[in-house]
Amino acid sequence: LWPYWFRKLDEMSRSAPNNPTVLNSLGAVALEQQKDNAKAADDFARALKQGSEEPTTFLNLATALQNLGRAQDAEAVLERGVAAYPYFGPLVAMLAKQYFIDGETSEARSLVQQFRALFPEDVFVRGVQMQMDKAGGAEGSAAPSRNHPVEPPK
Repeated sequence: LWPYWFRKLDEMSRSAPNNPTVLNSLGAVALEQQKDNAKAADDFARALKQGSEEPTTFLNLATALQNLGRAQDAEAVLERGVAAYPYFGPLVAMLAKQYFIDGETSEARSLVQQFRALFPEDVFVRGVQMQMDKAGGAEGSAAPSRNHPVEPPK
């Protein structure tokens, strides 16, 4: 069925180039098969502008941006995604992980704790919490964060 699906996607990309579902599919192909992060980011960003109602659009756009070395842009996309879909575990998990990677440990832990208070069984957020615990940076540590940045030496 894949050859048929790709033919139909090609047809739809010409007949409905601004359709969010088509853009999401084109972005997924660019991201996973073609490894073209710039095209994928463009497709996913356009899908959001055209009204995509898929939380995975935010995830995929953030992934493409991260792959392009644009972590701050990815974080902003994830924040928008979590604001729109606060109960979608994979999105919350990816934002928490991005915060942690960016040294925003207290923000990461706060996000995880708030989500796990509502959904303690969520495997995505629980997995990120386990990664953070294993890596260190527990509450009260000297790990830098947005609210407590590392001071430059004097």
